[in-house]
Amino acid sequence: MFIKSLNSLQEQASPTYLANDEAAGTTVIRVKNTTGFTNGWAFQIGATGQDRTEVVLGTVTNVGTLSVAALDFDHPKDSPIFPIKYNQVVFEKSAAGTAGTAVPITDGTVEYQADAHDQQTGQSYTIFDDTLGTITDAYKTFFRNSALSVNSTESDWLTSAGFSFYSLGKLRQRVREKLWDSNFAQDNEIDNWINEWKDEMINSVISVNEDYSIGTVGVGFGTNGLGTITTTDFKQPRKVEITYDGGVTYTLSTKQHLNEFDPNQIYLSSHPYHNWQGDNVFKVQPADAGGTALIYFYRLGTPMVNDTDELPSPMRGYTKSFVDYGLSQAYQKDGKTGEAQIRANDANIQKQMFVNQSTPRDKSSTEMIELVENVSSEEDSIY
Repeated sequence: MFIKSLNSLQEQASPTYLANDEAAGTTVIRVKNTTGFTNGWAFQIGATGQDRTEVVLGTVTNVGTLSVAALDFDHPKDSPIFPIKYNQVVFEKSAAGTAGTAVPITDGTVEYQADAHDQQTGQSYTIFDDTLGTITDAYKTFFRNSALSVNSTESDWLTSAGFSFYSLGKLRQRVREKLWDSNFAQDNEIDNWINEWKDEMINSVISVNEDYSIGTVGVGFGTNGLGTITTTDFKQPRKVEITYDGGVTYTLSTKQHLNEFDPNQIYLSSHPYHNWQGDNVFKVQPADAGGTALIYFYRLGTPMVNDTDELPSPMRGYTKSFVDYGLSQAYQKDGKTGEAQIRANDANIQKQMFVNQSTPRDKSSTEMIELVENVSSEEDSIY
C-alpha cells in the first residue's frame, strides 16, 4: 500500500538563489543571501517537483556561502534554495484505524523526495510503500531533521478511503484539478480562498436566518455585574439568560441600552437586565452576589486548517461554490478578469441558493397559506 506525504515545506520558506553555477560533488555553495538560514537545517536546492532538485543538510559557513553534503547534481546559477529545516519524512501506522495510536513503521523513515512529481495531480509527494498495510490501517506522518533530531508536529490521519468529499483536502484538490496549471497556486493560498468563501457563506445566511450558527457559553459576573466573553468564536450576542443559584433556574434578561441605564433604578433578580459595554463586555443588573450569564451568540466561522477538517453540515450541498470561488481568485491572480468574473458569478448563484434554502419558513409566513376549509362554489375553483 502506497502512502503519500505532500512535499510542502518550501511553501513556508523564503528562498535565496545560487550566485554561481555549482557542480555535482561540491560541498561549499555560493548563494546570494544567507539571511534566515540556520546551521544544521536541511536546504532544498531547486524547485519542488523538478528533476535534479535535491535536499542536503548544511551549515552557514560565512555570509554568502553554505557548507553542505556533496551535491548529487549540477545546479545552474539562480537556482532557488529553500531553508526547509527537515530532510526526512517519518510514516506512522495504527492497526486499529483512527481510534488507535500511530507509531513509526519499521523502515518507514525515508528521505524527503523534493524531486518527485505526480503527473496526474501535478503535485510533489514523498512516497512510502507499506507492503504489510491493509485497508483498515490508518496513517500519520511527520517531518524530521536527522542531524538535529527534531521533529515537526504530526499530520492528520490518512486512510485508504482518502479525504471526505466535504473536507479541506478534497476541496483544495478539486480547485487544483480545474486550474490550467495545477501548480499555479500554493496550498496555503487555496486554503485561504476556501476559508474566505466559508466566511462569506456564513455571513450571508445569518442576514436572513437569525438562528443560524448559534453557540452558547456560560460567563460568570461579579458583584459589579461585569462579565467578559472570552470564547474565541464569539461574534455577537443573540440572547442572554441569568442564573443566581448556580444554574438551577435561569431567567431571560432584557437588553438595556447603555444610555438608558439609571443608577437610581431598582432592579429585581426576577427580572434582570443587561447592557453591553464593549465588543465582548456586558453588565448585569442586579448584580447581587454575582452569578452566571448564559450567552446565546452568533459564531464566527472557524477556519478549516487540517486536510480532514470538514464543512458544516448545512454547506455540504454547495461544495461547487467553494471550487468556483477558488478558481475565480486564481484567475484574478493571473490577470484573467473575464474568467474570474464568470467563476465568481457561478459561486454567487450557489451562495444565493444556500441563502434562499436556509431562510426560515413556517405556516405563518407569506410563503405558505394553510387552507382551513374546503373552497367550493360554482364561481370559484382551484386548479
